[in-house]
Parts: sequence; C-alpha cells; structure tokens
Amino acid sequence: MRRILLAEQDGWASGLGWGRARGCALPAAAVLGCLQPAIDPVFLTLLSRATPLPAADHGWVVGMTQSASALAAMMVWWLGPRMPMRAVLALALGAMAAGLLTPLAQGLAGLLALRGIYGLGMGAIYARAMGGFAAARPTGAYAIVLLVQLMLATLVSLALPDLAARIGAGRALGLLALVPLAAAMALACAREGGAARLAPLGQSATPRAGWALALANFWFICATMMVWSLCGALAVQAGHSEGLIGRAVAIGSLAGAATAIAVMRERLRVPLPVTACLVGAALLAPLVLTRPGAGTGFVLAMVLLNIGSTAIIIRCSGLASALGLDPRFRVFVAATHNLGMSAGPALGSGLVWVMPNGGLLLGAGLAVLAGVGAAVIGWRGLRHCAHWPMSRPVFARSGHQKGLD
Repeated sequence: MRRILLAEQDGWASGLGWGRARGCALPAAAVLGCLQPAIDPVFLTLLSRATPLPAADHGWVVGMTQSASALAAMMVWWLGPRMPMRAVLALALGAMAAGLLTPLAQGLAGLLALRGIYGLGMGAIYARAMGGFAAARPTGAYAIVLLVQLMLATLVSLALPDLAARIGAGRALGLLALVPLAAAMALACAREGGAARLAPLGQSATPRAGWALALANFWFICATMMVWSLCGALAVQAGHSEGLIGRAVAIGSLAGAATAIAVMRERLRVPLPVTACLVGAALLAPLVLTRPGAGTGFVLAMVLLNIGSTAIIIRCSGLASALGLDPRFRVFVAATHNLGMSAGPALGSGLVWVMPNGGLLLGAGLAVLAGVGAAVIGWRGLRHCAHWPMSRPVFARSGHQKGLD
C-alpha cells in the first residue's frame, strides 16, 4: 500500500500525522480500537469462567461496551476539533485501567460500569483514527484496518484459551488491558505532521446516497452484532467446547481477512444490492447451523458470518466515506460502526428475553431487511451522484452513460 494513502489531511484533524517514520501509527490505532468485537466470543467465554457472569448476560456486557464506544465516537464526531487529543488519550488510559479491573468484578453492575469505561476509550480512539485514515481511498483504508484486525483477532482467539489454561482466565483477560495502552501510544505517535486539505468551495454537502449508505452500514453491523454477541452462548448451549469456539472464531477471522483482500479495490465488480442480499443470508447462518453435535456446521457458520460482515462493512463504509467531502462525515461513518455494535447486542439480548424461541432470528432478519433497503436506496443515488471525489472512480464512463466497471 502506497505511503501517500493519507497524504491529504483534514483541517480539524490536523493534529494527526502521517510521516514516513510514523506511517503505521494511525491505522494501528484504528485496528486496536476495533479489536474487541472480533474477540468477544472467546473473551466472554473466559469472562464467565473468571467471574460469576452467566452466559445469558453476555449480550448486556457487549451492549454496554459498544454503547459507550458509540457515545465516545459521537462525541468525537460532534465536537470535531474542539475535542483535544489529550482528552482522547485520557479516555484510552481509563480503558486500560478498566481492562485491568474487569476480571476482578463480582457483580453485574460493577462489570457493566468497567466495560462502559473501556468502551469510551476504545470508541474515541477508533473514531479519531479511522476518520483520519479514511481521508484518501476509503475503501482500501477500511479493508486494511479490517484485514489487520481479523488477523490479530485470529492470533488472540487462538492464544487466549491456551494462555488461560496456563495462568488462569482472570490473568489472561487482564493482559488485554495492553490493547488500549498500545492504541493510545500509536495515536500519540501520529499526532504531528500532515498537510491540511479543505473541501472545495460549494462541495461540502454530503449527498443523500452517502447518508443512505451510512444507514445501511449501521443496520448490517447491528444484525451482525445481534448474532455475534450470542454466538458463544449458542455454541455453549449446543455443547461445543471452548477450544472449538476459539478455532471457529479463528477460522472465521481468516475467511474475513481473505474477504477484505478481495474487496479492497475502489471499483465495484458486483452490484451493491446483490452483495447486500448475499450478505444477509450469511449473517443469519449461525442461527441455523449451530446445532448439538454439529461442530462443522458451527465452524461453517462463523466463516459465513465473517465473510458477509467484512464484505458489506468495507463496501458501505468506503462508498459512504468517499461521497462525503466533509471530513466530519467520515468520522460519522466510523461512528456508525460503534452505533451498530451497541444497538445489536442490546436488541439481541432483549429479544431473547422477550421471545426465547425465535426472537433473535426475527430481530436479525428485520435488521438485514432494513440494511438491504438502505443499500438499494444508496445504490440508486450513487449511480446518479453529481460528484465522486476519489482519484479512481467507482464507475467507468462509456460515452454518456455511467456503468459498472
């Protein structure tokens, strides 16, 4: 990937730098800022071993973490340059302290408070870092971040259960407090340098297609997290071992990494509505294939879930970010990740509580339908968009027509 990926910077984020010696700092902070959701099934399984947390409350823990992340991301979006870097770094250090104390929590209320503090720090880091990194070639930027995140999640998902068997689940979980510390250090290293770039006069408005694609991104992430946050509980109820769960998450992460490489290009090969429909089916696979004695089916379900979610997140996030000439809109697109991750687990747990049989499938199905609808609206607007600010347009011109490349 070329070093000029973020050569152009936004005025409000001019504190973030992109120098030769610091070229990896900004994407590294973004990767670490969004790592937690990728390891949640293994994390929650070990958390139930280290604390009295029942499997039925996993969704609330994830929901609290991601709700706090969404709140922090929206703060970064809303305040823009008025939120100084030191405030983001302070939240990250608070997340580190909360991570250290998480294995010591004995009550649900205390655990939720700690995970909320953790989420505030990670959400602020991710929104600040990703909003800057997606300034140029946003599809490639999101693909790179998700690719590295999935590869790192694979290593963590494989190593964490074995480490817990040797030193104990509590100590193994405590080591995850190094993640916010490393993210804060990476973001601090990326503070200086970078040239400012302002949107051309009269082109600061984001078209409706951009907002529709951001909304589609939210709904697909919401559906993903409804299923993802309860995958561990579903697998445990089906009698699958912790080792199988860890291997399934790792294999799924590898499949997601391969998907990120495949969709890294800025140009579209498959129409977005077709991708959205295929992704919808993949997101619902764990609810159908997780059965007692069917370990292979669970692994396949995790593979499909990772492929589908990775493809649609990269596509919708990249297209929406490219359509928004306002730098703060790119931060909003990144914030939809946190918003979807917060709404999904809470809705999933609530539906399971209200409708133990079929509630999760109903909620995830409705979220998928909403995502497909928003993607179709965004796609129709994208085909008639008056501007495309990227250096390599998503559409290739043929005469006076705009068609797919």
